[in-house]
Amino acid sequence: MTDQDFTQIRYWLDMAIKAAIGVVISIVGLDYRSVKNSLHELEESKYRVTVEVQVIQSELNHIKQRLERIEGKLDRILEK
Repeated sequence: MTDQDFTQIRYWLDMAIKAAIGVVISIVGLDYRSVKNSLHELEESKYRVTVEVQVIQSELNHIKQRLERIEGKLDRILEK
């Protein structure tokens, strides 16, 4: 084997290692992006659910107040 053959084998081996590293980085990068997107979607869902819960709590408080007013009116009617 000559020095030129050794240099060429080393070059191809170096290219193969770089290609393998590139493939691994691209796979990890894609996984990172999908995890990041999933996290963003989870945060959006959490926000939507929190807003919905607040709306429902507000509606329940309103219904409770209406029921208390109705109860008060019924009590006054029954007292007469």
